[in-house]
Amino acid sequence: MNKLSRLTTIVLALFFATASVMAQAKTEKKDMVYKGYLVDKMCATGFTKSGDVKKATEKAKKHTKDCALEENCKASGYGLIMDGKFHKFDESGDKLAVNYLNKTKRESNLVVEVKGMMDGDNIKVASLKNSKQ
Repeated sequence: MNKLSRLTTIVLALFFATASVMAQAKTEKKDMVYKGYLVDKMCATGFTKSGDVKKATEKAKKHTKDCALEENCKASGYGLIMDGKFHKFDESGDKLAVNYLNKTKRESNLVVEVKGMMDGDNIKVASLKNSKQ
Protein backbone atom coordinates (compact mmCIF):
# COMPACT_ATOMS: atom_id res chain seq x y z
CA MET A 1 0.00 0.00 0.00
CA ASN A 2 1.35 3.41 -0.83
CA LYS A 3 1.23 6.41 1.53
CA LEU A 4 -1.81 7.97 -0.18
CA SER A 5 -3.83 4.76 0.15
CA ARG A 6 -2.94 4.43 3.84
CA LEU A 7 -3.82 8.07 4.48
CA THR A 8 -7.15 7.66 2.67
CA THR A 9 -7.93 4.54 4.71
CA ILE A 10 -7.13 6.33 7.98
CA VAL A 11 -9.24 9.38 7.05
CA LEU A 12 -12.21 7.20 6.07
CA ALA A 13 -11.91 5.17 9.29
CA LEU A 14 -11.89 8.36 11.38
CA PHE A 15 -14.86 9.72 9.45
CA PHE A 16 -16.96 6.59 10.04
CA ALA A 17 -15.92 6.37 13.69
CA THR A 18 -16.95 10.01 14.25
CA ALA A 19 -20.27 9.50 12.44
CA SER A 20 -20.98 6.43 14.57
CA VAL A 21 -20.28 8.30 17.83
CA MET A 22 -22.47 11.22 16.75
CA ALA A 23 -25.36 8.91 15.81
CA GLN A 24 -25.07 7.12 19.15
CA ALA A 25 -25.05 10.44 21.05
CA LYS A 26 -28.29 11.47 19.33
CA THR A 27 -30.09 8.28 20.36
CA GLU A 28 -28.83 8.36 23.97
CA LYS A 29 -30.63 11.48 25.16
CA LYS A 30 -30.74 11.68 28.91
CA ASP A 31 -33.39 13.15 31.16
CA MET A 32 -32.65 16.64 32.44
CA VAL A 33 -34.13 18.54 35.38
CA TYR A 34 -36.05 21.71 34.53
CA LYS A 35 -37.24 24.21 37.12
CA GLY A 36 -40.03 26.67 36.44
CA TYR A 37 -43.57 27.78 37.18
CA LEU A 38 -46.31 25.22 36.57
CA VAL A 39 -49.00 26.94 34.48
CA ASP A 40 -51.81 25.79 32.21
CA LYS A 41 -51.36 26.51 28.51
CA MET A 42 -54.39 28.82 28.28
CA CYS A 43 -53.03 31.23 30.89
CA ALA A 44 -49.40 30.81 29.85
CA THR A 45 -50.22 31.96 26.32
CA GLY A 46 -51.43 35.28 27.73
CA PHE A 47 -48.55 35.59 30.18
CA THR A 48 -45.86 35.16 27.52
CA LYS A 49 -47.59 37.00 24.66
CA SER A 50 -45.71 40.29 25.10
CA GLY A 51 -42.30 38.62 25.13
CA ASP A 52 -41.39 40.46 28.35
CA VAL A 53 -39.56 37.87 30.49
CA LYS A 54 -40.01 39.79 33.75
CA LYS A 55 -43.77 40.30 33.28
CA ALA A 56 -44.32 36.68 32.23
CA THR A 57 -42.42 35.46 35.28
CA GLU A 58 -44.35 37.73 37.66
CA LYS A 59 -47.70 36.62 36.23
CA ALA A 60 -46.66 32.96 36.44
CA LYS A 61 -45.59 33.45 40.05
CA LYS A 62 -49.04 34.86 40.94
CA HIS A 63 -50.99 32.26 38.97
CA THR A 64 -53.19 30.19 41.28
CA LYS A 65 -53.79 26.50 41.54
CA ASP A 66 -57.57 27.16 41.49
CA CYS A 67 -57.24 28.84 38.10
CA ALA A 68 -55.05 26.03 36.75
CA LEU A 69 -57.67 23.48 37.79
CA GLU A 70 -60.61 25.29 36.14
CA GLU A 71 -62.15 23.16 33.38
CA ASN A 72 -60.94 25.19 30.35
CA CYS A 73 -57.48 25.72 31.79
CA LYS A 74 -57.16 22.05 32.70
CA ALA A 75 -58.30 21.01 29.22
CA SER A 76 -55.58 23.15 27.60
CA GLY A 77 -52.84 21.12 29.29
CA TYR A 78 -49.85 22.19 31.35
CA GLY A 79 -46.24 23.16 31.10
CA LEU A 80 -43.47 25.26 32.61
CA ILE A 81 -42.72 28.92 32.25
CA MET A 82 -38.94 29.25 32.31
CA ASP A 83 -37.17 32.48 31.42
CA GLY A 84 -40.42 33.97 30.16
CA LYS A 85 -41.12 31.13 27.72
CA PHE A 86 -43.76 28.38 27.95
CA HIS A 87 -42.73 24.74 27.46
CA LYS A 88 -45.72 22.41 27.02
CA PHE A 89 -45.82 19.01 28.71
CA ASP A 90 -46.64 15.75 26.97
CA GLU A 91 -49.75 13.79 28.00
CA SER A 92 -47.92 12.07 30.84
CA GLY A 93 -46.78 15.45 32.16
CA ASP A 94 -50.34 16.80 32.04
CA LYS A 95 -51.51 13.91 34.23
CA LEU A 96 -48.64 14.44 36.69
CA ALA A 97 -49.47 18.17 36.80
CA VAL A 98 -53.13 17.54 37.66
CA ASN A 99 -52.09 15.10 40.37
CA TYR A 100 -49.59 17.62 41.77
CA LEU A 101 -52.14 20.48 41.71
CA ASN A 102 -54.75 18.37 43.50
CA LYS A 103 -52.29 17.46 46.28
CA THR A 104 -50.23 20.61 46.83
CA LYS A 105 -51.01 23.01 49.64
CA ARG A 106 -49.53 25.90 47.67
CA GLU A 107 -52.13 28.28 46.30
CA SER A 108 -49.74 30.17 43.98
CA ASN A 109 -46.00 30.43 43.26
CA LEU A 110 -46.17 26.91 41.86
CA VAL A 111 -42.46 26.35 41.30
CA VAL A 112 -41.75 22.74 40.36
CA GLU A 113 -38.90 20.56 39.16
CA VAL A 114 -39.58 18.41 36.16
CA LYS A 115 -37.35 15.56 35.10
CA GLY A 116 -37.64 14.77 31.41
CA MET A 117 -36.41 15.44 27.90
CA MET A 118 -36.87 18.58 25.85
CA ASP A 119 -38.37 17.91 22.43
CA GLY A 120 -38.36 21.23 20.61
CA ASP A 121 -40.28 23.55 22.93
CA ASN A 122 -42.11 20.66 24.60
CA ILE A 123 -41.08 18.51 27.54
CA LYS A 124 -41.51 14.74 27.69
CA VAL A 125 -42.07 14.45 31.44
CA ALA A 126 -40.77 11.54 33.51
CA SER A 127 -41.47 13.08 36.94
CA LEU A 128 -42.72 16.27 38.55
CA LYS A 129 -42.15 17.42 42.12
CA ASN A 130 -42.35 20.45 44.35
CA SER A 131 -39.29 22.67 44.17
CA LYS A 132 -37.68 24.73 46.84
CA GLN A 133 -37.51 28.34 45.77
